[in-house]
Order: sequence, then C-alpha cells, then structure tokens
Amino acid sequence: MTKSAATTPMATRPATLSGMLASAPGDAIALTFEGQTLTYDELRDQVAHMASGLRQQGLQAGDVLGIWLPNTPRWLILHLACASLGVASLSLNLKLGVKELVSFIDRSQCKALAFDRDIVNAHAPVNDAQAAHNAAFLAGNSLAQVWQQHAGSLRWLVDATVNTAAVNAPGWPALAEQIPSVTHCTPMWAAWTSLETTPVATVADDSATLAQRPCIILSSSGTTSMPKLIVHSQSNVALHAQDAAPAFGADASCSTLLALPICGAFGYTAAMMTLAAGATLVLHEVFQPAQAAVTLQQLAITHMFGTNDMVDKMIAPLTAGWQPKALRFFGHANFVPGLDELPAQAQRLGIPMVGCFGMSEILALFAHQDPAAPLERRAQAGGIPVTATAQVRARLVETGELAAPMEPGELEFRGPYMMQGYLGNAEATAKAFTDDGFLRSGDLGYVNGDGGFTHVSRLGDVLRIGGFLVDPAEIEEAVLSASGANACQVVAVNAAGSSRPVAFVVLDTGSAIDEDAIKTQLQQQIARYKVPIRILTVESFPYTMGPNGMKVKRNELRDLAQTLLAQEASK
Repeated sequence: MTKSAATTPMATRPATLSGMLASAPGDAIALTFEGQTLTYDELRDQVAHMASGLRQQGLQAGDVLGIWLPNTPRWLILHLACASLGVASLSLNLKLGVKELVSFIDRSQCKALAFDRDIVNAHAPVNDAQAAHNAAFLAGNSLAQVWQQHAGSLRWLVDATVNTAAVNAPGWPALAEQIPSVTHCTPMWAAWTSLETTPVATVADDSATLAQRPCIILSSSGTTSMPKLIVHSQSNVALHAQDAAPAFGADASCSTLLALPICGAFGYTAAMMTLAAGATLVLHEVFQPAQAAVTLQQLAITHMFGTNDMVDKMIAPLTAGWQPKALRFFGHANFVPGLDELPAQAQRLGIPMVGCFGMSEILALFAHQDPAAPLERRAQAGGIPVTATAQVRARLVETGELAAPMEPGELEFRGPYMMQGYLGNAEATAKAFTDDGFLRSGDLGYVNGDGGFTHVSRLGDVLRIGGFLVDPAEIEEAVLSASGANACQVVAVNAAGSSRPVAFVVLDTGSAIDEDAIKTQLQQQIARYKVPIRILTVESFPYTMGPNGMKVKRNELRDLAQTLLAQEASK
C-alpha cells in the first residue's frame, strides 16, 4: 500500500472554487485564448456577472446546467459561475451523438444548456421558401434534435458562441420560432451578452453548504453499456486542485498549455489545477499538433498535459533543432499501444514526458511519476499520489488477496476526494467500492514498494478510444441495431497513430451489409470517435472455453483487424 507525501492541511484551504481563486493577484494573467487575455480580476468579475445573470434566469442551488462548448474561456466562466450558485455543471463531450446527449440531459434533469453554434451543425442553407428552410434547419441541427427528443427538463438555452461569424450567420433562426412546442414548451433563450452584463447582486451564501454540493458531472463508460455520470462535490475539485498544483510543481510563475478538451476529466482537472496555482492557462480550442509545437516554442509554457499519441503527432514533423522555450513537465497518459520509444524521442527534443494516472471517479491528476526518476520509470503510467492521505493497493484477481509489492493485481484507491457517486445509480456506486472504502479501478497494476505504483492496462474488455474509456458493448449494440447482424464484437486497434474501434459482425448465410450506410447511421446515434473505422464480416468469432463458459478471443480479433488494416494500407 502506498501513501503520498504530506501536503497542506485540508482545514487551512478554501473548499469552494471562488475561495480557491480569491488569493490570485488581480493583475496576474489567468487565461489566454486566441491572443486575448483575462487577468484574475477580470475573470472574477466576469464570473460574478455571469452568476447574477444565471440567477436572474432562475437557476438556483441544486439545478444542473449542461456545458456543451469547446475549449474557450466561456466554458470556465460558466462553470465557475455555476459553482458560486451551487449549480452543478454537466460536462458534455463535443463528440457525443444526439442520443447520448439526450440521455445525459434526461438522467441529470438538466435545466439549462449552454452551446456554441459552431458545434451544433447549424449550417442549413438559406432558402427562399421559409417552410423548406425551416425543415432543413431542424433536420440538420443537432441542438434542435436534442430539444425535440429530451424528456422535458430543459427550460433555458444559453447561446455561448464565440465565433462572431457564426453568431451573425444568415439562416440561423431563433429556436423559439423554429422548434415546434408539441412535446415540450418553447425554449427560453439567453444570449451571452445579456448574461455577462447583468448587474452583480451580492447574495449571502453558506460556503460550507456550497462546498458539499455537486459541482461537476463527468461521464465515463464502465462495465455496462450505459455510460455512467460521475458526480464530484465542489470541495473535491477545489481541494484536489490545491493538492495537485504543488505536487506538479505549478505556481503563479507557471503557464499551462491546455489542448485537451476541458469536457473530459483529464483536461478539466488540469485546468482547475492551473487556476488553483494562480498560474496562466493557455487555451487551444482543439489540439492541432503544429499549433501546439509553435506555442511551446514561442511562449514560456512550463506545463502541458496530453496523451502519448498527442506527443507522437506533435513531434513527428519536428527537426532536431526544435526546442520548447520553457517546458519542464509534460504529464502524459498512455492511451495508444506501440509507442514505447516515444518518451526517449520526445526527451531529445526537450519534452520531458512524465507518466500520470487518474480516473473520472478520483479526478484525473491523482498521481504522477517522479520527474527526476530515470526515463524508464518516469515514462510509466502511475506514480505517487498527489494527496497526502491517498492510498493505493493491488488485489490479486485470482484469489482476492492483497498483492505484494511488484505483484500485479487490480488497483484500488482510497482518498479524500472520491466521487460522490454515479448519478441515479446507487447500485453501481455501491459495487464500485470495497467494504473498507477503496474504489475498485478495473485497472491492472502493482505497487512498487517505494511509495509509488505502476499502471499496466485495463482489466476486462473496456477500450480506450479517442482518449476516453468506452465499453465495447455500447458500440456493439449500436452496430447490431444498424446492421441487423446476428452478433458483433468490437476491438480497438492502432490506426494512424490513434486508438480506433473496428467491428466484426456475423450475418445470416448469404446476407451482406452496406458498411458506409451503417457508419452514417451510427454517426447520428453515438459519438463520432466510437463509430468503427471498419465493419468486417466473419463467419464466426474465435472462442476459448473457460470456467464460466465460452469467451471470445478478443486478442485474435484485434490481431486480425490490425493485419487487415495494414494490408489495405499497403495497397
């Protein structure tokens, strides 16, 4: 069992996000985005105005606001404003399909949804026939589809579009006029400009109560086909961020380049850690390898976080003379197999990759390796927990006994900043924890006996695709529904440097599938990164007979998929 080094006592630190931000110098730069900056004073002021605007719209403690936005300052301003009101933020992945968005909104009883026009496919052409144009708009606009399909909790739509051209684009009719109110009431509309100019109203709050309210709702896939919604209190986020900042060597003199999506646990936790340090957060709306490389070379970026394939794509075109200006820590997660030589290659270019570990249930910057350790150890996933009272152990899968140091087993974690639970799923929450309060990770690893641990891989069949954990059953059910196949198995392969899904289906004798048509249908149902890059037909799956019956040999299917992709690429 491992324990981290001691950190500042919990009782001496603010347990709310507003309290966490209060000590940062007012003139220090908090955010940089597309050449524009916000000081901490300006950030706090905008958060206060936004909170008053949201309150005026009727949002109150206990409500949920969905954030369906790219990486812009508006994501953070909304989230911080919600936290100051005791309103939980439902973090929505931009790659989600309409069906998944509706499911999350309904399950969380989301009351308001903030969106960006650039991500909701609102590009129906202007048509002289208004009725035809309206139909095209509704058919092609994912926001309209969400409104029509949700169960009725939504009341407000917040237009948080940053791109001026998108705001003023012709043919973007008001949804209040375009969405028929057959099933639900006509949406109430709130423009960003009206919210951000609302006079600040001072309202007394109970910080202790706010600290315990749900603050962020993250999504993840587990052992069932329905993604789970993971709830963290405000104190979890604020206190963990304040532990992570010194553990990762971040202080007010630092700058973090964030190209990871804030909607995911990795990007979100990195952003909160940076703000807790009073440091500067440099936001990129999306990860573009060339843009990230230029930023690292030109700006005094000290920290960056990402996946190993992000590093691979970034350094692939770089020459030997390239060097970052100030980078001293690249916290990475090993999501893509087969990149064993990458840390050494990156090191030669001045990118010190340091292995990290986290989960949505325990927040993403739970641990990191010692930056001073030899490269072989430093590059491993895992590390030393950032929180003093966190504990890690491994349990032998075969016997259920606790594993000795260096003996692999299922990693289990316990600490002060565990999730409040899976929203609306008390049974799954209970199953996630041991009787003595450790979280069952579903990950294979071992404790090192020197204060750290090493993460090896996921147990079972859960896949890592697009930087997110995905249950293959979720994709398999969608493929079966779209194809009419008798059976389906999904595996993850390395394709063009990224982990991507490939589906195998078994059909009736003489039957065939239209692969492109199935993919098109799937893109309307599930996140784009979950749509298989190939849907391959086989007569049967390879099986092995185990103690619990027959089990598909996924490793053989994975090898077959990798071989077929390689053959196609060589033609």
